[in-house]
Amino acid sequence: MYKVLKFGGSSVGSAERIKNVCRIIKSAANKDQIVVVVSAMQGVTDKLLALDFDWVKERHLAAAKELKIKAPLDLLAELENIIKGVKMIGDASPMALDLVASFGERLSASLITEYFNKSNKRSLRATFVDARELVRTDNNFQNAVVDFVKTNLMIRNSFRKLLSRAIPIITGFIGSTIDGKTTTLGRGGSDYTAAIFGAALNAGMIEIWTDVDGVMSADPRIVPAAVTLPRLSYEEAFEMAHFGAKVIYPPTILPAIKKNIPILIKNTFNPRHSGTLITGAKDAKKDVNAARVVKNISSIDDIGLINIGGANLAGIPGTAERIFKVIAAKKVNVILISQASSEYTVCLAVSSKGGKKSDVEKATVALRKEFENELAKGQVVIDVKKDQCIVAAVGDNMRGVPGIAGKVFHILGQNKINISAIAQGSSERNISFVINQSDKTRAINALHRQFFSDADTAGLFLIGAGNVGSELLNQFQKIKNSRLKICAIADVNKMVFNNSGLNLKNWRQVFQRTKSKVDLRKFLAEARDCLSATKILVDCTASEAIVKMYPEFVTAGCDIVTPNKKANVLPMSKYNALRKTLALHNKTFHYQANVGAGLPVIVSVKELVAAGDKIKKIEGIFSGTLSYLFNNFDPKRKFSSLVAEAKARGYTEPDPREDLSGQDVGRKLLILAREMGLPAELSDVQLESLVDYDDAYFAKRYKKAKAKNCVLRYVGAIANGKLSAKLKEVPINNPLADVQGTDNIVAIYSNYYNNNPLVIKGPGAGAEVTAAAVLAGIIKTIKNL
Repeated sequence: MYKVLKFGGSSVGSAERIKNVCRIIKSAANKDQIVVVVSAMQGVTDKLLALDFDWVKERHLAAAKELKIKAPLDLLAELENIIKGVKMIGDASPMALDLVASFGERLSASLITEYFNKSNKRSLRATFVDARELVRTDNNFQNAVVDFVKTNLMIRNSFRKLLSRAIPIITGFIGSTIDGKTTTLGRGGSDYTAAIFGAALNAGMIEIWTDVDGVMSADPRIVPAAVTLPRLSYEEAFEMAHFGAKVIYPPTILPAIKKNIPILIKNTFNPRHSGTLITGAKDAKKDVNAARVVKNISSIDDIGLINIGGANLAGIPGTAERIFKVIAAKKVNVILISQASSEYTVCLAVSSKGGKKSDVEKATVALRKEFENELAKGQVVIDVKKDQCIVAAVGDNMRGVPGIAGKVFHILGQNKINISAIAQGSSERNISFVINQSDKTRAINALHRQFFSDADTAGLFLIGAGNVGSELLNQFQKIKNSRLKICAIADVNKMVFNNSGLNLKNWRQVFQRTKSKVDLRKFLAEARDCLSATKILVDCTASEAIVKMYPEFVTAGCDIVTPNKKANVLPMSKYNALRKTLALHNKTFHYQANVGAGLPVIVSVKELVAAGDKIKKIEGIFSGTLSYLFNNFDPKRKFSSLVAEAKARGYTEPDPREDLSGQDVGRKLLILAREMGLPAELSDVQLESLVDYDDAYFAKRYKKAKAKNCVLRYVGAIANGKLSAKLKEVPINNPLADVQGTDNIVAIYSNYYNNNPLVIKGPGAGAEVTAAAVLAGIIKTIKNL
């Protein structure tokens, strides 16, 4: 059983790469009986068609010199004479250009054959095979059609003896007519040559060696999270190739399909990678990933959409025939067709490449001439929409599976992407649609996230690099999660971006060096344009300005994680509007650090309410700052100096007056009240402010409490629909008295926890525990996706 190996232009693009190719050939030849097909060196065909002989000559002489082999001087001399002749008579006909282009593969195959034989001595021998002697075609120059009956017969007769003596190194891309004129096989011609020889010889495998690891789930230049597909069916590969997948081209696999020959896509520069195996649908289902519904998201750029509409089209026989007859007469390739069931409109997607000579221009002129009478009477309207592209979702398993189209269009709608036309083939292997070219990257990434979630990454946009933000970055470095990357960091003065992820080992130095001033609008734009599968805004500020932009970040595709309480204490109308926006865009909002830092206070209240329990009362010490102050205060030191110490330790809000005013406790009470279902506002909270009290006042209150065998505690409470917070004298045997350091303590009384409340106690302030709670929210966000 033969094996065909084909090497593309990038694989043979230099002397070093030719050496690598020869190593692969030798390794394969030691295992199987092989046939090798090669392309021209990368870039050579374009230079040949431009008649740039000197460039081509220098390229091949340099390669021969580096390989230390005999240069193909005879071929170069022949090429020089032909190019001189073409220039002299000005004959750049398709026939002449095919002859000139053939030298790319002939020179490449000559170099590879010569080097292989030089490097392998007598152990293995290679022989140069000119495909023009074996591949018979018609005279449709530059895109010749193969005569398979004659070609197969000549290949089989020639190779019976040849394969027993040496490894054939065959020129790809070229053939000849019955009278010996050189032809080329069009785009992907060398792959086609490999398939032609493979089918003629009943090969067991055709290997296409290129510069990527195989067929990808999407173009990795567009989708960084794209993955190699281990296995595809012929039909999937055909659909993907039609819609822009670059590794294969439809005609290359037609001969293989007829003979059921597997095609293996391999990477010349990473030969150990398993690549992508393309087989019949039955064999493709053996792959562990066969259950995946969508295998690939592909696209075709530079599309013009021609819309032909009007009442005159409906129900009149022959209209479609007129449209397609005139299109065919102009040799315009229609890539996508869409017609409304009302018959009032027909959409044709055609290429807009080539300016005034493009298919879209030729088709538009021809259609307007065909329907000039109807256009004059206003019965037909023809308009053209340019700067479009086609995007397609492809997969065998899409057939008969409900909801795939719904998912596709839901995702596009979520990302505010308008669809100009839609089509689905009767095979149900693809759903294709036309959108604005400018929306392509966003659309493909959004669809890839939906159907390839296991390849997702999460990009974090951090605002606030102070105590909590800095500690979060420290903790972030300690976890091992390849799905997470920090794409942006901003504080009140500066910001830095890197869509691929910032290096956190030196983020401080990078941040200090940057001259990019903070601009929240630009920050939002970066988040919107980020190609990460998941985008998370991490707000570690106490800023109201950031909170006001939350809806815009959600609309831009961001989930939100924050210790910032201000979003949850907005007026009820805005509070509810934010949640509607989150629900509309299917985004999450994690704010468990709002109350109790890392303590499970909010989640406990949420779960009790969800379980149908009725919460009667919540009482506790909600400020880690105030807890620290009164746990450590005695008249031997001034209360004001203790506040300064707490700020230095990172226990207070950026402005300690936020804590002393009771506003911070008030916000926490309001947050919990709303989780309980109370429609309260911040103005409903009765607060005792400590801001205006002097050191003498606190000393006096301390002595008074101690005389009663009590301690001072700033206590917040929700009871009977009322919210309050004030400085209280608490008996030493009360649980609220039994706290240390920055401890918070919360007692929840409910129908289920009536006489014996649910008590939650622990550190309620500090950068470490708050950052840990934020990090937990981030992890939860990506786990819920």
